[in-house]
Amino acid sequence: MSDQEYEVIVIGSGPGGLACATLLQKRGTHTLLIEKNDVLGGKMMSIDKDGWAYDLFPHGQVPMRGSAFETIFAELGVSDEFEPALEPDDPRDVVTLAYRRHEWDKYKTVTQTQAMADPAPFFDLWEADEDEQASALTVLTEMVTMSDAEIAALDNMTMEEWLAERDVPAPLYNYLGFHANASLAEPLDLVAASEQILIMKQIMTQGGGGQYKGGFGGLTTVMAREFEKNGGTIVTGAKVDKITVDNGAVTGVETTKGGFSAPVVVSSAGIHPTVLKLVGEEYFDRGYVDYVKGLVPGWAFTSVRYFLDRPVMDTAMYAVWSDDSWLDTARFRKQKEGEEPDEVILFMCNHSFYDEHAAPPGKQVLVSGTVCSPDPDAKEIEGLWRCMDKQMQDLFPEIWDATERKEYNGPRQISDLTRDAVLPGQGGECVGLAQIIGQCGSMKPKSETSIRGLYLAGADAGAAGMGTHQSALSGIEVARLAGHRLNKMYKAQ
Repeated sequence: MSDQEYEVIVIGSGPGGLACATLLQKRGTHTLLIEKNDVLGGKMMSIDKDGWAYDLFPHGQVPMRGSAFETIFAELGVSDEFEPALEPDDPRDVVTLAYRRHEWDKYKTVTQTQAMADPAPFFDLWEADEDEQASALTVLTEMVTMSDAEIAALDNMTMEEWLAERDVPAPLYNYLGFHANASLAEPLDLVAASEQILIMKQIMTQGGGGQYKGGFGGLTTVMAREFEKNGGTIVTGAKVDKITVDNGAVTGVETTKGGFSAPVVVSSAGIHPTVLKLVGEEYFDRGYVDYVKGLVPGWAFTSVRYFLDRPVMDTAMYAVWSDDSWLDTARFRKQKEGEEPDEVILFMCNHSFYDEHAAPPGKQVLVSGTVCSPDPDAKEIEGLWRCMDKQMQDLFPEIWDATERKEYNGPRQISDLTRDAVLPGQGGECVGLAQIIGQCGSMKPKSETSIRGLYLAGADAGAAGMGTHQSALSGIEVARLAGHRLNKMYKAQ
């Protein structure tokens, strides 16, 4: 093969694309990885600059035990470099929870260990009475004991509908509303019960909210190194303009750094950009094009990064919500129409807890975020930043007083970094498309397309679960499918 010819071309180095490329190359497949940015990682990108090391966006790994990355590192033979920053049974107080019931004037705050085996801290936070505690335990026990088949049967039922059939105390209901926003970037009245219950079960049995030494970018560094060590080629700063197709099969890609040929192309650029732009509608059946256009984007996660001039944060993660701050569809519509909220949910990550080298000596960095529209041109973002800053000032004045500078990110920056905005109001999704009722689980878009040799990797297609784990699972599956495709081709030759 020439320098421009490969067996597989992978577009995008997010967790789906990078996982797929790394596994293919480990298995002896001549693979090219193309990334439009100068830095690898996509939404899993971490920054290491001027003594600061942190993720661009707030992350929390679910599950902590038995994640897709653990599987990938084991196949690569580098399990010793799989370095979670803490274990689910870490005895320290790891999480700070701040919650306000509707009738309360102020938030109440508690800290707890990573594990959710003991609900007592939640009950204390909620000031739950005996009846509320008993009802909550009944619902949580049902979730944790459900079989895979029972969970899968809920693909077409919203979490709101599932909860309506049970006696759910208000504090638990509102926590699950917050959880749908923070863990799935979806509203409770649209998220599939199968998706949310799966993640809740994983949190309770395998741990949730995990992080890695060096941030999630540490995973990227190891996988990219192994990819190149095994003979893979990485081209950065190259934007793919076109996936070329001839006679119903892919032939390669055209990029800003030239053309490359391969009989298999894996795109983790998102299903909308891939189908509607990089390939083109004319190459697909009209029904499939309409189906793709009808896939609903998840919400974005607009972020504020606080750089602190002294260490004031004691726990790893901060979760902030109230009965009134989490978003369902009706609340989101009001926000989208310009009604600036009084309070928002917040999920925040203290990188210095995980890694003593995350900030210069004597300093700390906090990455916080809240859900918002995926529209790169969303008008409500600056209002959300003001609200986030105000809540930080009110709830955690010690953090606010120690802040020496801030950085803001929204759906525009997410879209520029990761996926192109192809349809109006979309592109800045923090997870991807097809995360809701009727579009996930068994109804999730397939990784294999009608064009021979074209596959979709990432959170849009082929897997279930939370965020980076879901995306990496998709990459594992597509590596398997691409390998089968190549074996069939070689056998037929």
